[in-house]
Amino acid sequence: MNNLRAPAQGLALLSLCAVAALTMARMSQAQMRTSMQGYRYTTLPMWRVDLDQAGVDELAALPGVGPSLAAAIVADRQAKGPFKTLAELDRVRGVGPAVLQQIQPFVLQLPE
Repeated sequence: MNNLRAPAQGLALLSLCAVAALTMARMSQAQMRTSMQGYRYTTLPMWRVDLDQAGVDELAALPGVGPSLAAAIVADRQAKGPFKTLAELDRVRGVGPAVLQQIQPFVLQLPE
């Protein structure tokens, strides 16, 4: 009689393990989704940014430039017109030699 129960118990145990694994996977996905809320994807651009065309999000992805400085760059560009040179970007409060040096490899070449 014990031999007949063994396969049924094994199948029940296997089913229980499968349900537990699926439940843990679902919980892990939900936890990951929750922890990723509010996460801002920030990587350096894979292309060169046009300072006279880029929006706030694209500018904010540049090293040394966050959302507030990016917004200031866009506002300055709208008020005073395009930047004729990269160095002219220093007319924006918060942009100095360090920021110019950091972003230089990632922006379209402007005359100096």
